Amino acid sequence: MLPLQKSNGIYLLTFLFFIMACSEPAGHRMGLNEEENEKQDRIDLAMEQEFRMTLDPALNRVPRERLLTARTYMARLLSLAKITDLEWKERGPNDLAGRTRAILVDRRDATGNTIFAGGVGGGVWRCTNFKTTPVWTPLSDKLTNIAVCALAQDPSNPNILYAGTGEGWFNYDAIRGNGIFKSEDGGNTWNQLPSTAITTITSDPFSKAFDYVQDLAVNSSGILFAAARTSSIQTNCNRGGILRSTDGGVSWQQGVGSAATINCTDALNFYGADLEIATNGDIYATTGFNNTAVGRQGKIWRSTAANAGAPGTWVDITPAGTWERIDIACAPSDANILYALFVVDKKIGAIKRSVNAGVSWQDLPLPSWCDDGETKTDFTRGQAWYDLIVQVDPTNANNVYIGGIDLFKSTNGGTTWTQITQWADGCSTLPVVHADQHNLLFFPNTGTELIASNDGGIYYGTNAGANWVSRNTNYNVTQFYSVDIHPTTANYFLGGAQDHGTMRLTSAGVGTAFRIAGGDGGYAHIDQDNNGRLQVGAFTTNSYFYSRDGGANWDRVSGGNEDGQFVNPTDFDDALDRLYTGNAAGKMGIVTNLNSTSTPAFNDVTLTGLGTKEISAIRVDPTVTTGGEAWIAGINGVPALYKVTGLNTLTPTLGTARSLPVAAGAYVSSIDIDPANASHLLVTVSNYGVVSVLESTNGGASFNNIEGNLPDMPVRWGMIVPATVSVNGNDLGGILIGTELGVWYTPKTAGTSTAWVPQSNNLPNTRIDMLRLRTSDLLLVAATHGRGLYTTNLASSTTGIDQQPNTAGFIQYISANQQQLLIKVGGLTTAKIEMRIYNAEGQLVLTKKDRYVDQHIGTVQFPKGVYILKVFGNNGEKYSERFRL
Repeated sequence: MLPLQKSNGIYLLTFLFFIMACSEPAGHRMGLNEEENEKQDRIDLAMEQEFRMTLDPALNRVPRERLLTARTYMARLLSLAKITDLEWKERGPNDLAGRTRAILVDRRDATGNTIFAGGVGGGVWRCTNFKTTPVWTPLSDKLTNIAVCALAQDPSNPNILYAGTGEGWFNYDAIRGNGIFKSEDGGNTWNQLPSTAITTITSDPFSKAFDYVQDLAVNSSGILFAAARTSSIQTNCNRGGILRSTDGGVSWQQGVGSAATINCTDALNFYGADLEIATNGDIYATTGFNNTAVGRQGKIWRSTAANAGAPGTWVDITPAGTWERIDIACAPSDANILYALFVVDKKIGAIKRSVNAGVSWQDLPLPSWCDDGETKTDFTRGQAWYDLIVQVDPTNANNVYIGGIDLFKSTNGGTTWTQITQWADGCSTLPVVHADQHNLLFFPNTGTELIASNDGGIYYGTNAGANWVSRNTNYNVTQFYSVDIHPTTANYFLGGAQDHGTMRLTSAGVGTAFRIAGGDGGYAHIDQDNNGRLQVGAFTTNSYFYSRDGGANWDRVSGGNEDGQFVNPTDFDDALDRLYTGNAAGKMGIVTNLNSTSTPAFNDVTLTGLGTKEISAIRVDPTVTTGGEAWIAGINGVPALYKVTGLNTLTPTLGTARSLPVAAGAYVSSIDIDPANASHLLVTVSNYGVVSVLESTNGGASFNNIEGNLPDMPVRWGMIVPATVSVNGNDLGGILIGTELGVWYTPKTAGTSTAWVPQSNNLPNTRIDMLRLRTSDLLLVAATHGRGLYTTNLASSTTGIDQQPNTAGFIQYISANQQQLLIKVGGLTTAKIEMRIYNAEGQLVLTKKDRYVDQHIGTVQFPKGVYILKVFGNNGEKYSERFRL
């Protein structure tokens, strides 16, 4: 196990105890010399960091159930919003994808070209030309939950599809679900099944049963089955297991699990995992996740076709042993033949075969796995709880495929195995398929064509798995951790992403990614001086690479270490061309010589006075034009802010600790500094259950809680909007934040009464990890963790128009279709008025004179953007008001 600790004797609940006991391929690559650890994603370490960032310190767990309330509240705010939304544009990448667990071949398309897929943070997608030149289309960006991890189609009525939400494998970067969504028109529109929505009614036996829907299946009679589990780890653990509905999801029965309301210690078989329906109609299911308690141990269950999964008809057919997660597959050509993968101590523990529908089981050998040129036996690399799949050729029961990190095949019923893909290089001429296999499907009635889904999206296999190609065009479910924007090149972005390393995007619209390095990508930086020629990328912890020629060529930074956070906080000093990084407790890292003829080097620097605290956020002070000063956040115990000076040397000075008014164990996710006022600081905190946004107007001497009306959710990034910039078309300045539920904005802080408004027009309902603003043209880019990059344009106050106070409040609303502006007059003594509308460049685009009555002005002829309405009265009155189309 990997324990997490806090300083001062305060210990976090052991991280993996929570995991186990409760709670290319696509794109282009640069020639950077990638080593094994950079080709491997470290989901375990990513989970550890995510756990620390989001746990409620009072509970020592991550209460993701609170997002339900937050989503409901956000939807209500959006329904009340008038004209304040930013207009977001998707930017890609359109050739790389992210973690995908759900795939489905549409029964209605005999050619097999129509495929549905579900991104764990990106919703439901559809492709209608999968085998040729596939282009994916999102179908569910605005659902209340887009953590789609299971898909099923009703064979009795193929127009009916179901999507299950919530990734319940205990990875702490997983997104909590909110039940099952149903489509009755072939996937065009989706609606939540009310019976599966998360409620707070504890008397409801299925309240919270569908927090995480691991798998779905529908039999030939249209009976829907769900393998699900609750998010609760203290009460109501019995809600979950294997559930069935005979009325299309209106109501439910618990087939496997604890029907009685009992405590979690005694609850049985409530972790639903896998579902399979044999060709004879028998239903197989697995439950369990770990072996720490009897109720959580892995088991295999069977209900005959005649019993159709009814309660009381499920028989335990688990082979002898103590198992954790189990994945099972039925041979379509012989309903008696089953294959199953068994997890022991997080590794692959056994592979078994049954030829009599689970009455008895035969042990099969584990495959020999080539991993980056080394021979191993655990083809899951110790994360079988996370990536595990088995599937059988529909035409030949002896042809079986299994997946963990890579894919393997047997043509003799599992007696011997052959590796058929690789992710880490060095394994002969095997085709390269992204790591971490989550699903594998055959096209109907063929054993030669397959679809694999993994942490890199979707792949198409032909010739019985001998050949593979990615099928990710426009399937943008990439999970970014960071982004930076080029100071002068219009469409140039550099970002780090989960399991996709660091990539560059340069297209004007939704574009392809130029991949610089693999593995998990950390923070990315582009020098805002010198035309962006100096660029820096990161692997995880303290491993960096750089380019001095605008990204054409890249080299490694010498030195570094494995200290700091997994996705390590860094900031770049444009004036000194130095990179400041998180490091071990009591230290920071400084990368020097980035823009000189000398070799760049990582320097391990002790910060006297930091003690046992670790850096979780860094922000260079933009008001110091000569560079060398920054603010850092120290975590472990009660978080504190520090001013660091003398960063032009390798012996910087740490200022006095400025304690933050948040609980011990909280994680500071970002710091920002007003570019026009060094005393104005912004701090965000990403945990549940704590104050999430803090502001100081006196240089950190004290901090005010400005969380205001924000719901309880992680806040991952904060940005002070320059005082000359407008976000909503009416106000200047303010604060933007990136949260678990998109981007939010406030034009003015007012302590605990601060009013925040979501800014989500065209922005999917997903998490935001970082925001960056290019000041030259006010292009704002958002790094989403599930839907790639998005941009929008802010407006400058420099419009060429003589501004006047908005004291009249003329604009009442813009119609829903954005084609008409209602000007509601009142409060003047004039008899006549003249109305003028200017665009953001100060150009006059409309003039209208009329009597002093309410006015309707058509706006269909105006392009989207920020405009200014000026109203003149015949007695000399003059007023101005901004609005956005």
